Amino acid sequence: MSKGEQMNNDRENLERILGGKIEQRADRTAPGINPVAGVEFIYYEDFETSRASSQFRKLLDSAGEFTASSGGIVSDSCRITLPNGQCFLALSFHGDLDGWRKAVEAGARTLGLRLARIQGDHLMVSDGQSVPLSECKVDFG
Repeated sequence: MSKGEQMNNDRENLERILGGKIEQRADRTAPGINPVAGVEFIYYEDFETSRASSQFRKLLDSAGEFTASSGGIVSDSCRITLPNGQCFLALSFHGDLDGWRKAVEAGARTLGLRLARIQGDHLMVSDGQSVPLSECKVDFG
């Protein structure tokens, strides 16, 4: 058995044990392109003053009091860069969608950041921009 065949066999065994497919890095798509029941995806403006994880914490710290009663919020390694150079970082949340959405919106408002969502094949930015995803650079850090 070749090394490639062995790796493929190992992945198939892991997928069977875990009960689902393991996403390959080359096959990743931007969060929000494929809807997931009970999960919402939002992109927030990358304010480039620190690493994405620090920016995520600062966004949440700026939200004030959280009203979300269940679920959680997660930073994603996806960064979308628009043709004009603006960058947006992905996050997702589940559970109390309204509560988490309000927290993200409050944090962005406090920091003066734009938010964006994927709708169809466009990134819709809160300032009214609609940018085709095909014109954007999508990176997974």
